Amino acid sequence: MANLTFFSKLWLRLVDHDAGAPPPRYVDLAPTDKADRSGIYSDALTYATNNPNVSNIALTGPYGSGKSSIIKTFLTKYERPVLQISLAAFLPEADGSVSTTEVRYPQRATVSKQEIERSILQQMLYGADANNLPLSRFKRIQSPQWSSWLISLFIMVGLIACWHLLQNSTEITSGAFFKPRDYTNWFNFISFSVGFLFVWQLLHYIYVKSLGVSLKSISLRDIEIAPETAAEESILNRHLDEIIYFFQSTKYDLVIIEDLDRFNNPDVFVTLREINSLINANAGVKRQIRFLYALRDNMFVNTDRTKFFEFIVPVIPIINSSNSIDKVIEQGERLSLDKRLDRQFLREVSRYLNDLRLIQNIFNEYAVYVANLETDGENILDANKLLAILIYKNVLPSDFEDCTAKKGRSQVYSISMMIMSRIRRSIIKIRYLN
Repeated sequence: MANLTFFSKLWLRLVDHDAGAPPPRYVDLAPTDKADRSGIYSDALTYATNNPNVSNIALTGPYGSGKSSIIKTFLTKYERPVLQISLAAFLPEADGSVSTTEVRYPQRATVSKQEIERSILQQMLYGADANNLPLSRFKRIQSPQWSSWLISLFIMVGLIACWHLLQNSTEITSGAFFKPRDYTNWFNFISFSVGFLFVWQLLHYIYVKSLGVSLKSISLRDIEIAPETAAEESILNRHLDEIIYFFQSTKYDLVIIEDLDRFNNPDVFVTLREINSLINANAGVKRQIRFLYALRDNMFVNTDRTKFFEFIVPVIPIINSSNSIDKVIEQGERLSLDKRLDRQFLREVSRYLNDLRLIQNIFNEYAVYVANLETDGENILDANKLLAILIYKNVLPSDFEDCTAKKGRSQVYSISMMIMSRIRRSIIKIRYLN
């Protein structure tokens, strides 16, 4: 009991020491595992993942509301294996934004349903160990295990044994190979046993590998014969047997899918729901598989989402345009800028900042710019002006790049050129009147 008291006091002292430490100069933008201090979201997700009637779960909220952090916090308490699929990391070229008709902004290529499903399938299958999926048709490079040395030795001994048996095939047929039947003929008995075991293992290996082989097409010069399934639209449906085999061979019971809503394609959700039903209906999968989707509220029209998901957890954003000034001031205090920043200026610009990661990144960049531009500890820079430039850089990055390159496509550059033109005309007019 005394030791417990000692360690408790030591822990409290360490906590107090960390609490009194100065705030860090930089903060990372990664999801945190301390986003749900009250445990409300974790309790709701725990209920859903333990409810036998729930297979499709939705965590809904606007962009930047902290869905990824809530999931990361929940996973610290979830003890079963989890498979995470993130479309943001796998398809960086797509942003799911509505296309614009303005000529000056080039449109990004639309991501097809097949590309989305291919990414989901790849992250699913390639996220598991290749040694756990020996029958998969998606072949990957396997790292050799410690048993590979014994297998290589067995192959070498088996080949020697088979060569010895071939050399004495006549004696084997006549039965003289097994005489005398005592320990003096041990080499022939061992050779026959090893050769038989080697051939049996070789045939078994060929048979197992043949189970993962499929005939896709037959090509004869300019003529190609392909089955109708090759032109099937859905990649996930085409490889449904692979997906079911994946869950039969692994221990995952929760699949987390993030950023799928950015592609604005509800058909993919329908396909995933069908696959979830087929997986849970398969007799080879001995556990219930649940899909957890992190998506925005307006992904489904009207009441369709209540029909699609068995359980929905809404996320209340911790920051919006009305309270973002508190986060801006908090980040300013982190860099000791609270006295150098004009509060009226912060109130005006904070209306355009409703993403905590964006605010954190702005002040991270502020610290980098100040470290490069200010020397000898002199505060020669106007904190408000520098912060205004960095807000402009983060909120309108394309326009900022055009402005620094002095391109007419930038709105700020066009406005500044228009003002300069008016000033020059005013100067010429004043000179002319004088």
